[in-house]
Amino acid sequence: MAINTRSPHFESIDFAAMSYGILEVFIWTGNKSNVFQDVPTIPTYTLRKSAITPASGNPTVSFETSELIRDYLDTTFDGDYSGQGVWVKHKITAYNVSNAVLLSEQNIEIAFDGYSYFEEENVKEQSPMLSNKKLFVLEDNTFRVPLYTELNPTVVFLKDDEIVANQTFNYNFESSEQIKYVSIYGENENWDTFKERVLENGGTSYEPNKCLKAYFNSYSIGAVDEVRVSYKDFGSELIPSVDLLGSSWFKGGDLVITGGQFSPLYDSLAYRLTSASGNGYAYTGGLQGINDGDEFTISVWLRGDTAARIRLQESGGDYTAYFEKTIVLTSTWTKYDVTGIKGVDGNPARIVIEDVASSSGFIDVYEPSVKQFYGVKTDVINVETLQECKYEPKKVTFVNKFGALQDMYFFKKAVEMMNVTKESYKSNILDSNMSYSRSNHVYRDFNVVGKESVTLSSGFLSEEYNEVFKQMMLSEKVWVTNITDNGEQVLPINVKTGDITYKTSLNDKLVQYTIEFDKSFDTINNIR
Repeated sequence: MAINTRSPHFESIDFAAMSYGILEVFIWTGNKSNVFQDVPTIPTYTLRKSAITPASGNPTVSFETSELIRDYLDTTFDGDYSGQGVWVKHKITAYNVSNAVLLSEQNIEIAFDGYSYFEEENVKEQSPMLSNKKLFVLEDNTFRVPLYTELNPTVVFLKDDEIVANQTFNYNFESSEQIKYVSIYGENENWDTFKERVLENGGTSYEPNKCLKAYFNSYSIGAVDEVRVSYKDFGSELIPSVDLLGSSWFKGGDLVITGGQFSPLYDSLAYRLTSASGNGYAYTGGLQGINDGDEFTISVWLRGDTAARIRLQESGGDYTAYFEKTIVLTSTWTKYDVTGIKGVDGNPARIVIEDVASSSGFIDVYEPSVKQFYGVKTDVINVETLQECKYEPKKVTFVNKFGALQDMYFFKKAVEMMNVTKESYKSNILDSNMSYSRSNHVYRDFNVVGKESVTLSSGFLSEEYNEVFKQMMLSEKVWVTNITDNGEQVLPINVKTGDITYKTSLNDKLVQYTIEFDKSFDTINNIR
């Protein structure tokens, strides 16, 4: 689950006899795994808070960490589309009055500069990191779809129901790989126009002519009218804890569970299962939210020198196995998914990891998880390509609510303005002979500062773009791209328009917006 740092994020722990809790927060970029030594060994922050004892239940401690994490997120854009997030490890520990450790839990998540709305509940992750399902793009310009790669998405570009490009993404431990910006040309091309492509690929000049213009007017490079993004769609996490030594996990047979094993991240977060008789199993108590007839997926990282059986089982009664999978393990960490349907019997269910096949065998376990499985979801994004011959369209890029870079085009009129502020004083222009030159300034200006702004018109769009404008105006980082003789120039801007009335086809017939932006710099270079 990704952390959206512009909205609150809480880490909590509860335990009987807890007096206080300590939270250690580790923040870094690079690889999630310790094997590359990117993970810090010293906490970025260490927080302590006394436990609160409710009227019923265990003492609890909660920490809010979004603002702390956001100090390490500064999304930038210079024309290159790259994923920008930070890894965050929360390690929270409960202590009693004697300062003895009662329970310790930790997790690692990716954090983006995103947010959720006040009225949203149970915000689900999605792979196309866009709220709008229709794109208005400029003819012969590259457009990109930001994808969240943890969900292993497949993206397909279509024209007239025929596939013109497709790509599948696998989960990656690099922070920069959590968001990928994909166009019909793949994930690594950062040029927008044919001219920019020529210059970026080593061309020394670009000279348009009538024949080229006629060719491009009759044949559109990279034309797409639909994008489909498919990914597995899950509900919320239903397992109480990933700590096999915690109070929510139990042992059967003569199973022995030891912690401190190196996980796929190469830190001590995994657990080893052994059994002297080859008859041992680990299981949870009855899980909340496992409803009859629903489909669920158990996900878990495993390695070992034996076979493992993963099952969702009735908790009590005759311990019916609703579904299970037997896996022959290897010495390499591998993530396995087991999907099936909870039987209709009105009884609770539990997860079981079992069958250490021999007294010398072992099973290593990391991050067991169970979520309701909604199936493979396909988001369809319709693409409408517009041609603009009269005005010079402007591409505006902003950080959207998911923390991803999103482009939108303003197709119509652009009006540029400049506001100048200055100070002045009256100068004495007399010389020693009590004469003066008529070409000298009596009133002199100083501290002359020019600030430019631009007003852009969107052209006619669908009312689905109300959400795009909403997110653009709520964004703290916005840029405009200008096409120059040497390629493209990306400049920072700030949204000056302070209010917006959402337009609909019913009320307004046509949906069109005019937005004013301030250039985020002074006209005269004064960066010292």
